[in-house]
Amino acid sequence: MIYINTIEDYFKWKETHNPVFLESKKGQVEVACLNTVLIKRELIKPNSWNPNFVPKHKMEELEDSILISGFCFPSVVYFDEDFQMFVISDGAHRYKMGGDDWLKFEYAPCVIREYDENQRMIATVQFNKARGVHEVDKDADIIVALINQGMDEAEIADRFKIDLETVMRYKSLTGIKDMFKNQVYSNSWSVIQREE
Repeated sequence: MIYINTIEDYFKWKETHNPVFLESKKGQVEVACLNTVLIKRELIKPNSWNPNFVPKHKMEELEDSILISGFCFPSVVYFDEDFQMFVISDGAHRYKMGGDDWLKFEYAPCVIREYDENQRMIATVQFNKARGVHEVDKDADIIVALINQGMDEAEIADRFKIDLETVMRYKSLTGIKDMFKNQVYSNSWSVIQREE
């Protein structure tokens, strides 16, 4: 097992990391869970955009599950150069479960991914939706953030598997008129000159 106690430990691990892949009919798929590491909890922080909420009784169920079945699902993190910390893309509640209020772990089981700025948010939404626990009301905030980072509406629709009209509706929900200032609109009607 790999223990990451410092940022230097992470960089050493990164140099020797050998990902494992499975072949699929759509190409290679990395089996990231085979590269789970234990990261010192002080080196990890939750992201600021997760639209998922877990009530206290569900956290208690999560605690029971971990105590009975073990810690089966690592958190997914990426290393943020600006913060010099690992930021959680998926598994914030599993990470929280290891905190002082719950099980008080010294380390968090994690899979480290390399995400660009857009993919960080997209990964969080995809993980949540795949489990069916995503709060749709907060999609608009994420979509606006991705557009502000320069992502195209069509690409957002493709990545989230929603139609372009839904992306535009989410934009309008934010109340930010600037989101529409560069939008190209078609005319509602056209003028035809008729001779009499």
